Parts: sequence; C-alpha cells; structure tokens
Amino acid sequence: MAAPTNTYQTYQAKGIREDLIDIIVNISPTKTPVLSMTESVRAFSTLHEWQTDALNAPSANASIEGNDSSATAVTPTTRLNNDTQILTKNFIISGTEEIVRKAGRASEIGYQVQKLTKELATDIEYALVINTAAVTGASATARQMEGIAGWVTTNVNSATANRALTTSILDSLLETIWLAGGDPDVILVGGTEKIAIAGFTSNTRYISAEAAKVVNAVDIYQSSFGTLKTVLSHVIQNNLANTLFCLDMSYWRKAWLRPVGLAELARTGDARKFQLVAELTLESLNQAASGTATQLLN
Repeated sequence: MAAPTNTYQTYQAKGIREDLIDIIVNISPTKTPVLSMTESVRAFSTLHEWQTDALNAPSANASIEGNDSSATAVTPTTRLNNDTQILTKNFIISGTEEIVRKAGRASEIGYQVQKLTKELATDIEYALVINTAAVTGASATARQMEGIAGWVTTNVNSATANRALTTSILDSLLETIWLAGGDPDVILVGGTEKIAIAGFTSNTRYISAEAAKVVNAVDIYQSSFGTLKTVLSHVIQNNLANTLFCLDMSYWRKAWLRPVGLAELARTGDARKFQLVAELTLESLNQAASGTATQLLN
C-alpha cells in the first residue's frame, strides 16, 4: 500500500545526518600461537647459528677390574643455522587525512599502526610455521627463514593418500618422537583436525545438567607418551590443512635481530610515511624432538 499523497518521506528529504557508528569492526584472525609460545633470544648476525649433539644409544657396559682404559671416539657437534628474515609493513597518510574528523578513530596514523602491527605479527607466524626452506638472499633477493614445516624431517607419519586422523595415527607419531628422545607438549592443528581429536571415542564427555550443555572439546590429549595441549592455528588451517605438528616447544626459539619497531620515514611532501619492521629467525634446537603427521583429511 502506498503512502498518502504528498507524504514527505526521507527519500525526498535533504540534510539527514549520516548514521555511522563510531566503531570499526574487524574479525580477521590475529592469534599467533607459535610466536606467543616460543622463547625469545637475540640474534647478532643475519646468519644465526647454533649447535646440537646426541648421546650414543645405551649399550652393555661392564669393565674388568684393573683394566686399562681405552678412549671412545669423540663425535663432533652438529652446527646448524637459519637466516634472518626482514618483515615490513609500510603506509603513508596525507596531512589532511590525519587532521580531519573521522569515525571510529581519532588518529588515522594511530589506527594504522595498531592494525598493521597485528598484520605483521600474523606474517611472522606464517614464516615461523609455514616456510619450508631458508633463502640466503642477495642484493635483489630477500632473505627468508626456514620454518617448522621445513625443519621437522626426522619424525614424519605420512601416507600415499589422505586419511582421517585417528588415535592410532597420533599415538604412532608420538611413539616415533619418544623413540627419538622427544617429549612433545603441544599439538598444533587446524580446525578440521581439532574437531577430529575432539571426536576420538576414547575421550570423556561431560554433560552439565545445570547449564544444560554438552562439552565436546578436547584441549588436553592424554597419550601413552605424555600429555599434550591441542592448539589451534589459522596458518595451519589455511596453508597446511592436511598436516599437524607435535612440538616440544622447549626446542623452538625465535631469535630477534631487530624486534618489531616503528620508524617515521623522511617527508617528501604533504604526507607522513611510516614503516613497521622486524627481523628475526627460528632456532630449531633439535627438530627430532618434534614430529608431523601429513596426508590427513581436511
């Protein structure tokens, strides 16, 4: 039914004020579990190095009373390295844009710094987890660190085709890591494999009559080879969805050559230029303490 003749409506009116709420909504993923869980140390060169060693396997050891000693051959340590990676976020704001009145933020510069700092953190998370190889770099080639996906090579549970994650697959991987001397405490997974772990039939479900709710979540996985916390990772889900990692976090460290910092660049006109920059690499103190399962259903 149409409005009566000559009804003055908002469609004809001039001067109606805009209805723009003073909030900017952003639901993009910002969690960075590996960046958060790893210890921070300092790097002092673009090629960051460390050493690893291993004990000989246990063997029968009995000596004759009064016998002369004989020297066992000494095995040298293994020298490992990783390249530091420079990560940047740059933006430029005109003088006018900074001074005009805006909805949702008082300062465009302050808002962009806050937003891009979160973006830089997720880029660092990507490099720490997803990078498969180090790149030395050159005058026209960026250096790149090797991430967890590249380092973990000793303990791998794989298959010729994608398969559903089961307790058998997970426990087999944990046994392999245990045999190598590892003691992982974190299962890093995407959403699909997190759901699979929650669905393991051996898990206990709790029903709260008061709250009338069923809890169907498993944040702690109690295995025959230790207790592990399951941690969700957006970069795993979005880039390695058919993979999970069982990690001993005490063997992974991030080494900062340059911690995250903000610099204002030289002005060349009526605008202000800024750069967020960080330079770091990943220490894999001994990758055999961790493991990965691949070819999982997504």
